[in-house]
Amino acid sequence: MKFAYSPDTHFGVYDQAAPSPDEAADAFEQVVNEAVLAEELGFDAIFLPERHGRGETFVPSPLIAAAAIAARTSRIEICTTILMPTLYNPMHLAEQVAMVDNLSRGRFRFGVGVGYHAGYHQTFGVPWERRGKRFEEAMAVLLKAFSGETFSYHGEFYDFDEVHLTPRTYQRPRPPIWIGSHSPGVPLDRALDYEGWVLWTQPDWDEGGPWITSMRERAAALNKPDWTVIIDQDGWIGDDPVEMRARHATRWLREARFYGDHGFEAEIDPEGDIARADEAERAISDFETRQWHFGTPESWIDRIGQIQTKLAPDYLNFRLRTPDAGYGPAYVSNEETLTAIRRFGLEVITAFR
Repeated sequence: MKFAYSPDTHFGVYDQAAPSPDEAADAFEQVVNEAVLAEELGFDAIFLPERHGRGETFVPSPLIAAAAIAARTSRIEICTTILMPTLYNPMHLAEQVAMVDNLSRGRFRFGVGVGYHAGYHQTFGVPWERRGKRFEEAMAVLLKAFSGETFSYHGEFYDFDEVHLTPRTYQRPRPPIWIGSHSPGVPLDRALDYEGWVLWTQPDWDEGGPWITSMRERAAALNKPDWTVIIDQDGWIGDDPVEMRARHATRWLREARFYGDHGFEAEIDPEGDIARADEAERAISDFETRQWHFGTPESWIDRIGQIQTKLAPDYLNFRLRTPDAGYGPAYVSNEETLTAIRRFGLEVITAFR
């Protein structure tokens, strides 16, 4: 199993005013520094999300971030998880992917998905409706472009005559493509057309193991023996689990509400009435069983061992820093995040090498 790290591209408090120039520059530098440190400490991959149009989004472009990281590293894989091709002209996107793949000398992994946030599409004037069909057309154009051949394409959303990609990608025929999806049916089946599946939210361990096994069996039947499964694990590392939970759980719960996990939408007020506090506690406890962990290095080693046994992912990705929930203890500093990465590398990852 490979270990990945995802430097959060959000900074500060949710729904804040736009950052100052220095704040934006410092955030971009921090993302790159976290990636450089992760490589030094033995992580195998860096995962970069795509977000747009929000005050806390300081680093919106995963491909520009990937290029900067590629220029400062030499070994670590660099992955988009997840880029939305529907927000781009697919030929322009193919050029950018090829540039990053060449700059990294073949370390790029192309994680893509339809997207979950209508606001991101609105930012670029792209209709939210029929996004699945638009995605399929964008991928068809990308595959033709990555082939290196001159081609034409005439679809509902894209129209190209006698075009070709130059230079081609470093990897041949192209970088691995991973599909991000949590939805059964067509969205999930798309992952079987490519090289892997990004399952960002961990499934129930007892149900998820057979689900992942079934997907791997379907991939093997399609002659894809190296089909890849990627799973996320969020949390924090330290010496006092009680203190960590008190400091970090509410900001992770705010993050979970943002993504709509469990349909949990109530505002969490630590000083609020008991019923609301109980609701928050139930949600936090549920997420701790499968998605979050606030623990010592020893408990992280045990947790990862259980994930390996129950779900057996090919990549396990870690997220540590998220936006401030706007209440509770202070937002974690950049240096605290770097310290947590160091502890993961020196005290956790080494146990699995």
